[in-house]
Order: sequence, then structure tokens, then C-alpha cells
Amino acid sequence: MTTKQESVSSHTHWQLAGIRHHVFLKVFSVLRHNLLGPISVTRMNHSIMRRNLEKDVLDKGKTLERLNKIDMQLEEAVFGIRALSVWDETSDNEALPEAIVSAGLKLMSGFLTLRNISVERLPEDSGVDYAVVRESPFLYAWLGLLCHIEDHAQQPIDLHIHFQNPTRLEIVITQPLYDVNAQPAVDDAPHAIIDRAALQLLADDADVQFDISPQSITMSWLTKKA
Repeated sequence: MTTKQESVSSHTHWQLAGIRHHVFLKVFSVLRHNLLGPISVTRMNHSIMRRNLEKDVLDKGKTLERLNKIDMQLEEAVFGIRALSVWDETSDNEALPEAIVSAGLKLMSGFLTLRNISVERLPEDSGVDYAVVRESPFLYAWLGLLCHIEDHAQQPIDLHIHFQNPTRLEIVITQPLYDVNAQPAVDDAPHAIIDRAALQLLADDADVQFDISPQSITMSWLTKKA
């Protein structure tokens, strides 16, 4: 018989899978565009070379230049396809937090801009010894936090992002996300993709801790040395 603890664990697993699915769908259009971009450019260069070949007007220098561009675009496409492994929660890939934070901001930049949320990355201290984390769960947690901020921004805000140390990221917000007098039951926006409970599940899976206050958010985590 299935024990109550096993039942709760299974329920949490499916909840987490559903949350990850929401996060992935959020950025899917950006991923698709990033993958199709190099392929589209390659097809355009291929068409130009074909037309020139049919007209027997090939210029050796320009042809070699276009072939080099095709090589570069195909290499970019292959890199993008390989990078899809990050969305597999069973992946053992590890990466530096700074790289994951940058990747997440690129994926969410368009959505944040549409909500009048501007982002400023403050420079990190030089010589800081950053350590690797599990790439997939960390990215899901980071994107979940950005979705959470997007859902709760009621007015234009600025996010100032700064690594306080190798295992702690601070986000300073120019305007409050929440009414500090709001009751917990109405703390989350009704249309929120990632509410506080969902964010906590992502945090637990990534060994991440979020401390959220009206005008600042800190994200801290456990690391493994590279």
C-alpha cells in the first residue's frame, strides 16, 4: 500500500512538474525564435548562392564569405539545440550562477519590458570565487522568480541586480511589489503564473532560498566547487 508520505511526495512531484511546464511555456516562444533565427539566415544565404550559381555569376570571394556565414549560423543552431538539455530536470549539468542569471534575463527581457520593468546588472567584485550549481533547477527557480516579479508589478519598477557574494544575489526594487498591509490570502496576484507556494517548490528543488520583502529580494543557494 502507498503510504501517506509517498502520496504527498508524489503529489509534490506532479505539482513541481506542472510549475516547470508553466515556466517553460512562458519562454518557449523566445527559445523557438533563437533556434530558428540561425536556420533562417542559413536558408537565405543558401538561396542567394543558388541563384548566383544558376545565373553563373558566382564570385569566389563572396561565395567563401557566405559559406563562412553559413558555418557560423549552423554552429550557433547546433549550440542552441544542445543547450535545450538545460530544460531536462534530470540533467546533471552544472554551471556558474552568474551565467544562469544572465541566460534567464535574456529569456525574460521582452516580457519584463512589456510590463515596464527595467533591469540593471550592477558590476560584481573582481576575483570572486564563484562555484557551480545544478543548472536546470537553478534556472527554473530563477525564471520562476522573474515570472513572480512580473506578475506582481503594479507599476513601472527598476530592478537592480547584484551578486553580494558567490552564493547570494540581491535584487533592489524601486517600487514595492506588494501592499505591506495585505493579508496573506490576497498576497498573490490572482492571475499569477508563479505564486509564493509555487516559487517555494522551485526553491526547494534547487536548494535555493528566497527572502522577499516589498523593496528587495535576496536569493541564496548551496554550491559545489567547479
